[in-house]
Amino acid sequence: MTFAASFYGVGNIWMTQLGWRLWPYVSPGDFAAYHAAWWALIRPVVFPVAAGAFLGSIVMIWWRPAGVTAVPVWLSVGLQVLTYTLTAVLWGRWQAQTHYARLPNGALDPMYLRNMNTHWIRVTLITLNGLVVLWMMIQAMSNKAHRL
Repeated sequence: MTFAASFYGVGNIWMTQLGWRLWPYVSPGDFAAYHAAWWALIRPVVFPVAAGAFLGSIVMIWWRPAGVTAVPVWLSVGLQVLTYTLTAVLWGRWQAQTHYARLPNGALDPMYLRNMNTHWIRVTLITLNGLVVLWMMIQAMSNKAHRL
């Protein structure tokens, strides 16, 4: 479950990063409605699965798969805590303050640019977590194969 939810999260964050690049093509007059619809549609497909990945990583502190040491489990938990802390402090707040991607004068909104110029950090953190969980899955499967 943790593996599937973590990789689903990797797909979500890349979809988000690439999707945000389309925002400047939304006219300033339509952006509020577009952004509200995007936010309403993204919440139910991101948050429950992200919670599952996070809770699954925490559970593995006590119930690790055979062949997996504590180090990658704690690395996964740490990456997720860092991701969600930075999301609450930076990207979530900044996204809520993004009212346009392109301003009525044609320039890109500074808040949109701040999001785009720093969001790669979140993409990297979530992708790294997915790779750590993949590594744990490989270790667990390899351990299982050796026992057969």
